[in-house]
Amino acid sequence: MSQGVPDPRRVPVVAGGCSSPIRLTGHTDHVDRGSGEVRRVFSSAGQPGGVVHVRCNNRRESVCPACSQVYKRDARRIVLSGLAGGGGVPDTVAGHPALFVTLTAPSFGPVHSRRAPGKDGQARACRPRRGTCPHGRAAGCHARHGDGDPLLGSPLCADCFDYPGAVVWNSLVPRLWKATRDGVESAVARSAGLTVAGLRRQLRITFVKAAEMQARGLVHLHAVIRLDGRTEDPEQITAPPTWATTDLIGDCLRAVLAEVTVPAPDPDDPGGTRVVRWGAQVDISPIVLDRSTDAGRIANYLAKYLTKSVQAGGMLDRPVRSLAHLDRLPLNVHGRRLVETCWQLGADEQYAAALDEAAGRLPARTVGLLRWSHQWGFGGHWLTKARRYSMTFTVLRDGRRVWARTMIAAQSGGSLVDAFGRPDGDPATVTLRAWQYAGRGGPDSPRPRVVGPGSFRGVQR
Repeated sequence: MSQGVPDPRRVPVVAGGCSSPIRLTGHTDHVDRGSGEVRRVFSSAGQPGGVVHVRCNNRRESVCPACSQVYKRDARRIVLSGLAGGGGVPDTVAGHPALFVTLTAPSFGPVHSRRAPGKDGQARACRPRRGTCPHGRAAGCHARHGDGDPLLGSPLCADCFDYPGAVVWNSLVPRLWKATRDGVESAVARSAGLTVAGLRRQLRITFVKAAEMQARGLVHLHAVIRLDGRTEDPEQITAPPTWATTDLIGDCLRAVLAEVTVPAPDPDDPGGTRVVRWGAQVDISPIVLDRSTDAGRIANYLAKYLTKSVQAGGMLDRPVRSLAHLDRLPLNVHGRRLVETCWQLGADEQYAAALDEAAGRLPARTVGLLRWSHQWGFGGHWLTKARRYSMTFTVLRDGRRVWARTMIAAQSGGSLVDAFGRPDGDPATVTLRAWQYAGRGGPDSPRPRVVGPGSFRGVQR
């Protein structure tokens, strides 16, 4: 190896092979609840370089392959446990009525697409049309696009594509989803002859959903909706009433999707409003949960969309700091136009504030359009679920942490105990954590200067 270049075979692997581990400095103490005695159980001072490396936990494969694989496995377990049981969810949920739902965005202009193969097994023509658009460009495309064609998702005419409408729609997707959930609950209550309060005493509608960014720059949602019954114990998961069927919920959902809208400030009309609604292409399919293979297939399907590289669709992995920063980034023409639209609309403080209010975002130092311009206006979570659908990422990560500590204790010939010799998690011991951010990178990366406090302090009883 050349002088000054570390040999990758000699660089220690930290944080499970994370590509961009987070450095922390600080310590963890145990405190005896009765006497108040404090004993230090761990400190970064005794570690190489005086820091502790932890995973970045980024879901994107293009950013960190190692953390992306862990995220994918966790996402699969979250989805799967809500369908087939496990992780605190009873196995009986496999018999609960459930739906797999795909919600799409409306059209904001014709784009290049790969159409399903015809009888000859070849992809059909993209958009067989004649004539020209109002801007003098061809109104159709007779090409047969293959997988990975860079034209896929880009508009046939950039001037015909409604870029402001697209980024506004992306911004309002979380609010539109909430309005849909509320509407479905009301529709089911009416169908059952109940009030919403009465419905909630008998039925719980739980879900898990994943957001997918399409190549055309618009978000699609894939969701699993499961029906549970309710008892006096709010934590108990039981079978729903016999009248709560997939047909009933599916009909109510279709009716709501055709009517639900949320208002948004109109980017083309200062002071005006436009309505945001779902696209016409909607798929609602019952899930047969009596076979574990069905649950696993759906779990894998959602996990795939959560972890695939968003750069494959032209979207950026990290925030855009300015338009000058955007000029230096590798981005296709369509994606660049979407980011520029976010910045153009975000430059109007009054409009940006009105859009944040419509999206339910609290006022912040940076308006949502600028903060989420790298995601083309979408600021929602890529995976969300109802609280009682299944386990959480935190539960899975805590389980791995306890397992790792147990293995270390077993290899040293001991057991997992705290600083006072009590079993780990004993209520007589309070855990105090004081950690500070100290940059990113592995042992071979330069140590950046930390500006500002950036500290974390935690208490666990």
